[in-house]
Amino acid sequence: MKEYYADFSAMKLLQIIIFLLAIILILASIFIFFRLKIIMWICISIFIIIAIIINYICLPLYFKTLKYTITANQITLRQGIFFVHEQSIKLQSVQFVQFITGFHGMFGLNFIILYVYGGSMMIFFMKKQDRQELTEFLQRKGIFHAP
Repeated sequence: MKEYYADFSAMKLLQIIIFLLAIILILASIFIFFRLKIIMWICISIFIIIAIIINYICLPLYFKTLKYTITANQITLRQGIFFVHEQSIKLQSVQFVQFITGFHGMFGLNFIILYVYGGSMMIFFMKKQDRQELTEFLQRKGIFHAP
């Protein structure tokens, strides 16, 4: 049995993206509501509060709870902040696998989608070496990626 956890460099990248998006929305609200000062300041406050809550509360909690457990027969995904969601699939039911890698595997942007009979499981925010380990494990089990 082996456990994998999310790569926190992906969380840092998401925090930067959310920060930049908040700045763009703040600038847009200044541009749109520059004559209506009360509405402009309400929008700015809302965007700042939402960005802070997402960046410093929700994302760290989510990344701490994201865990994959691999055994000889199954893969289990466990995630959630307020409600824990657990999904398990048996390796014998996997039809094919798809690998998605962003920025050449840097920043934890490695995703594996396992397609099974009747559904799929997405394994996301993996470290590059963890994705390679899991890929080799799946190939040893006779599960190969989609063409």
